[in-house]
Amino acid sequence: MVIAWLLLGAVLAAPTAQGAPIDWSDTLLKDLDAADAAMRGSHPGAVDLRNPGFGAQLDDALALARSRAERVASYPGYWWTMKGYAASFNDGHVSLNALADAPDLPTQWPGFLTGFDGDAQVVMTVDGGPGHPPLGAQLLSCDGSDAQTLAARRVGDFNGRWNLQASRIQGGGEVLLEQGNPYVPALRTCVFQVGGRETSYALRWQPLQAAQRKERLADTRRSFRPPNGWHAMPDGSYWITTSSFNADPAEQNFKELTALLEQLAPQAEGLQQAPTVVLDVRGNTGGASQWSIELARLIWGRAAVDALPDRSWVEWRTSEGNIAQLRGFLQKLEQAPDASPELRRMLESVTAGMAQARGRGEALWREPSEASADPASAASQAGPVRKGRVLVVADASCGSACLDALDLWKRLGAVQVGVETSADSLYMDVRPERLPSGLARISVPMKVFRGRVRGSNEPHVPDHRYMGDMRDTRALEAWLLML
Repeated sequence: MVIAWLLLGAVLAAPTAQGAPIDWSDTLLKDLDAADAAMRGSHPGAVDLRNPGFGAQLDDALALARSRAERVASYPGYWWTMKGYAASFNDGHVSLNALADAPDLPTQWPGFLTGFDGDAQVVMTVDGGPGHPPLGAQLLSCDGSDAQTLAARRVGDFNGRWNLQASRIQGGGEVLLEQGNPYVPALRTCVFQVGGRETSYALRWQPLQAAQRKERLADTRRSFRPPNGWHAMPDGSYWITTSSFNADPAEQNFKELTALLEQLAPQAEGLQQAPTVVLDVRGNTGGASQWSIELARLIWGRAAVDALPDRSWVEWRTSEGNIAQLRGFLQKLEQAPDASPELRRMLESVTAGMAQARGRGEALWREPSEASADPASAASQAGPVRKGRVLVVADASCGSACLDALDLWKRLGAVQVGVETSADSLYMDVRPERLPSGLARISVPMKVFRGRVRGSNEPHVPDHRYMGDMRDTRALEAWLLML
């Protein structure tokens, strides 16, 4: 069960509380040392005998970041060095997040941004000013660097997993942003293909405020997070939206998904007989897999879901920080009257098992697999396979527990539509490590997945690719009806 949600939750030198300027190089080095200590002390990869190269990866990541320290004299230098450090692990579960006290990055744009449409980078948002390439114009190069190399060096090196289509969709809008990164050169001129001809445009940089930045980047991703909910369709089909699997009882999403399952429970027979059930996970970056399991039991029937063989297992890194993180979340679940009893029991078992293993000096603890029924017996009790179709609408945001949902639903016969999802490594269920500066936190995976059918950093590819704007629900629904 993936529970990654548990855990997550101008450029002058900023003054300290005493009014003295920050020594950014020293700040960087201290935060790097703390991040490195957290990774070595709590990441399962550091003690994973099946991944003997992880130690060298830790050494190389730290060495590159430390080599940049002397050049760091501002917050952007600090930030992009730390971003490069996290990105070097090529793992979406090792991420850097700015905290509330961090300064804003200075951001400029040329009045337009590109985004990825397949392998091409095309203009997807413009401010209407003069001298811009039109919407749909394809970026060919900037200052002598071809578009693909440009994107990889300006964005991919600081985001990681640039081989994934989803990573390029999510991050590609930043190719033509200037955000104070001292490790990439400022751009002056770009060449676009416009109406079959190559046309050069001089870039005229102008400030881009945070709110506008968010809106413009959303245009380049063509993705959004619709509200959780469900509705019946005229032909007796169902459309169910779960745009987050966050299961923190303190969050609104927990209340919404709890209510959604309560509303759908009396509809179980209708769901199982419906001609079509659409499971909409646009914008869903993960959370707890329990939500997707419960939905599957309503749609396919408990017997069919529970009859699926599962030969996978997980091992937890038994560090004090990891155990404390899980115990803290268990306390929150115990205080939440609507929390899943199954989830509480799982956390009780895991925290106890990890603590006992740590007491024995074991760096990894194998979580016992749930007992499964005899496959032949389980199959005979599973009942008939549902005749109606199940469509899963997923976008490039889908990661972590959202990917596990597709693992399960597609095994049960669901058909994926939309665009290629993100992907995750075999290290997961992260906890946040606040860095000494108070400017950022780094997420540290706590467990390693064994025996998973889907490989490390392997995305889910749609059976039917949607070429339109994934934010346009009405157009998407009309397209689905024609499949």
